[in-house]
Amino acid sequence: MSAILLLSFATQLLFIFSSGDLSSEVDDVDPNSLPPAARPIQDQPTKPPVAGGPPNMPPPPAPGQLPPQPAGAAPELSLSFGAGKAPPTAAPAPPRGVSAPTSPAKSRESLLQRVQSLTGAARDQGASILGAAVQSATQRAPAFNKDRYFTLLVLDDQNTDWSKYFRGRRLHGDFDIRVEQAEFRDITVVSSADTGPVVTMAAYRSGTRVARSFRPDFVLIRQPPRDGSSDFRSTILGLKYGGVPSINSLHSIYQFQDKPWVFAHLLQLQRRLGRDGFPLIEQTFFPNPRDLVSVLKITC
Repeated sequence: MSAILLLSFATQLLFIFSSGDLSSEVDDVDPNSLPPAARPIQDQPTKPPVAGGPPNMPPPPAPGQLPPQPAGAAPELSLSFGAGKAPPTAAPAPPRGVSAPTSPAKSRESLLQRVQSLTGAARDQGASILGAAVQSATQRAPAFNKDRYFTLLVLDDQNTDWSKYFRGRRLHGDFDIRVEQAEFRDITVVSSADTGPVVTMAAYRSGTRVARSFRPDFVLIRQPPRDGSSDFRSTILGLKYGGVPSINSLHSIYQFQDKPWVFAHLLQLQRRLGRDGFPLIEQTFFPNPRDLVSVLKITC
């Protein structure tokens, strides 16, 4: 009978040590009714350690720890034979260092997935924008009405595309504007008193110089007709002969070719209005550079 009672209390103590509760089960048992081997450690008489004890006897387990198991052995199931008491069940604690499912920003894998999704969305959006831009750039410009249009001749270099400023514009409600842009050196003008001027313009198509002719209805001049190496006064004369309107007017463009001629008209205004009413910077006219050099030698 004492052996069975000892086995029951030993099994109950094993469950208490494994569950971490050292007071709930022991408090219900009278220590005096237990045999000496089953009494609490503090109630047993202390004996000095005996040298040379059994070599295979393991040390008693620490409070809150399971007794050591042999290598390869299956863990034992501890049961309590106490009357009317069920073993307490504790919820498993979550492992330390693991993020909650609701906080994906703390997980490296979920963060990478979010970055990849954002990068993919930006890539798709950029591809759609680029495709729309290429499509709009490759679309052919709408053809103008060949029966109702005006031709605008723009004399300027290729740094400015004047056609985009008149694209989609209308005159008198339903007349389109056809822009022809060239430089002075690329056109020739032939004018007739009956039919007006005909402008022949050289254009490059697939690397080949092709000449085509048209009749301008208006002229916009953004280049000087004369410079140090070129003189395109004949083009101004041909447009004036054909009666083509222009801005500025062809008369003013022709009059402003020579700076001394312009300053001479300014001097006429100064003589009429007075120096205080119309001041000008003093200048001296020399017909050629040689006379300028001779005057400098005399003054020096």
